[in-house]
Order: sequence, then structure tokens, then C-alpha cells
Amino acid sequence: MSSIASGRSSPLPHERNARNLYTEVLWVSLLSAAAAFNAPFAIRLGATNAEIGLLSSIPALLALLVTIPAGQILNRRARRMPLLIRSLFVHRLGFLLIVLIPWLPVAQKGMVVVWLLIAFSIPAHFFGVGWNSMLGDLIPETNRAQVFAIRNILAAAAVTSGTFLAGWWLERSVFPLNYQVMYVIGFAASLISIYYILKLQVPDSVVPPASPRQPVSFRSLWSGFQQTATHQPDFVRLVVNTLAHSVGLWMIGPLYVLYFMRVLGATEGWLGLNGMLGSLTAAIGYYLWQRVIVRWGENRVLKWTISVIGLYPVLVGLSPSLTLILVWTALNNLIAPGVSLSHFNMFLKICPEAERPVYIGIYTTIMNAGAFVMPLLGIYLANRFGLAPMLVAGGVLCLAGSSLFRIRPWQTPDSLAARSGL
Repeated sequence: MSSIASGRSSPLPHERNARNLYTEVLWVSLLSAAAAFNAPFAIRLGATNAEIGLLSSIPALLALLVTIPAGQILNRRARRMPLLIRSLFVHRLGFLLIVLIPWLPVAQKGMVVVWLLIAFSIPAHFFGVGWNSMLGDLIPETNRAQVFAIRNILAAAAVTSGTFLAGWWLERSVFPLNYQVMYVIGFAASLISIYYILKLQVPDSVVPPASPRQPVSFRSLWSGFQQTATHQPDFVRLVVNTLAHSVGLWMIGPLYVLYFMRVLGATEGWLGLNGMLGSLTAAIGYYLWQRVIVRWGENRVLKWTISVIGLYPVLVGLSPSLTLILVWTALNNLIAPGVSLSHFNMFLKICPEAERPVYIGIYTTIMNAGAFVMPLLGIYLANRFGLAPMLVAGGVLCLAGSSLFRIRPWQTPDSLAARSGL
């Protein structure tokens, strides 16, 4: 309900936060549209299949090393925003530095792009731990599904336009100037995004009592996970189910662009069109699924939608036509928002509020262990058996893993139960 409709003269803090989140995501989506062409840029500059695989796997390894210390550092601070803003700016600065790579006097420019993107992913992982936790503090639980859905709709709409225009620009302009202009525009837009993040009214976080025997190490990760198995069994179910669902998708993550460009001969224009259709249908999906979640709840929606996500890579691997793949992309991105909305909302609800950064750190570290190993395995197997067969295999593995959300459901009630007073 808006402040005018309720008779108030000014919006509540969470309403102002929602508006700033909506505006912020419009600007950062321009950078997201540019980032969608990171792998094609590296390929155009001579990156190998193995190096494209590293672009997916090494950031996951770095996240594995960063997220637990980040969660513990942030958990000791009541005011987390200053650290988050610094890390976010450093991460986005990497996209400005990419502009300089075509002018470097080195032969393997594609490899330089890959490693620069990898290096500047480190502060992004730090920011992600704090940002995901902070979103839970900015918006009340009963409003999260609607606010996050609107934010994702706006992001999808902006990425839709940005990706299509970027693909159109890249195909019709001179290389590498076309990419350089695109990255400069994306970086400038990301600075405006940071301005709106600074306008968020963030309450001081709850700082748990100091624990002198809690070192920042992977031993603390294992100890923490053992404790959650006893005190937060639903968190363990969430981790195991999500890991099983994701391993197949991680394995084939870097294979899509290689299959599109090197096997089917896709151009940047087609990649932009594919991205546009995906973002457009995602915007429609976010609008529809947030309404379905209000009526049926996150738990039921998650079981429905996550069970079919693995069909997309199967259909892509069986389709030698770029035109047909556009259809599969649109259908997949119409369903995927149901997964992301319901899963993220339940993730925030399952994690204890006072220790949310630590729980997010544990979850992200475990996920990134798989996200590091599986792309390397996918590239290795694709070199032996082909890109299309491995896309199909990854999809089948995802379908099998997703069944755990039905076989081993968690017991935590969703927002439907909260609104019903259950």
C-alpha cells in the first residue's frame, strides 16, 4: 500500500528503500547488459575454450576463499555499508580497465581479458555476501516477494533493451572500438547505481556476542555446518538440494557461448537477440510468479518450477537451429523467475537473522566449491565428447538433482503462512 493511499504524508523507510532499489537496478542493468558479452569479447580476442572455462570456474574458487572471511568480518560490524560500497566500486572499476586491453602490446589479449575479469570478481564476492544479507534488513518479510519481483522485472526490462542494443551496436561497429564504447557506458551507468545504493536507509545490523575461539578458516566452516545440521536442519536441506540441482548447470555453464558461436556460428547480433528475449520473458515471468507466490506460497512454487529447469540445456543440445533455441530461451526464462524468487525468499527466511552473513558465507562457499570444479569438468568432457552431448548430459543431471526438492522438502513455513498467521 502506498503512503498516499494509507493517508500518510511521507513514505515509510522500507518504501523509500524499495524505490531506491528499483532505480538502482535500472542503472546497473546497463552494466549487466555489457557484461553479458564478456565471453564473446574474450573469444574475439583469441581466448581458448579452456580459458573460457576458467572464466566460470576460477571466480567460483575465489568466492570459495572469500565468502567465509567476508561473512565473519561483516558479522562483527553494525555498519556494513561503507565496506560494501568500496568493494562494489573496485569490482566495477574492472570493466573500465577492460577498455585498455586491445591496446596492450601482448599477443594473448583474450587471456588477459579472462584474468582481469577473474581478478576483479574478488571484491564482487565480498559485496555479494553483505548485499544479500542486507536485502533482508531493508524490506519486511511480508513485502519481499513483491519488492524483489518488481525489482527483477525492472532489471529484466532494462537488460532486455540493453542487451539487444549492445548486440546491435557490436555487430554494426568496428571491433574493438564497439566493445570499448559499450564498457565505458556500462561503467558510467554503474556509478549512478552506486549513488542510489548510498541513499538506502540501512538499519544497524545485530552484532552477535564476540566469540574469541572462532577463527576465520575452513575449520570454522565445517564446525558451523555441523552445528546447523543440529540446530537448523532446514538450512542443510536447502544446501544439499540446491547443490544437487546446480551441479549439472555449473558443468555446462561455459559451454553455451562456445556452442552458439563455434558450432552454430552465432554473431553478437544473435547473442543480443537471445539475451533480449530471455530478459523480456524473465520480466513477464517475475510479474506472473510474484502473483502466484502471493496466492500459493514460495514452497509450492519452488517445487513446481525447479523440476523443469533442466529441460532447457537438453533442448538446446538437441537443437541445431539458432532460431529454435530462441524459443527455448524464451520459455526457460519465463519459468526461471519462479525458481529465483521462491528460492531466495525462503533462503532469507531459513537463515537466522542475527547470523545471516555467516550462514550466507557457508552457503556460498559450498555452492562455489561445486561451481569451481564443474565448469572445468564440463570443458574437459566437451573436448572429448562434444559440446551438444554435454549440454544434454548437464540437463539430465539437473533434472535428477532437482527431484530432491520434492523428496527432501524443508519444514520452514513460507510467506503465505506468515500472512495467514500460521
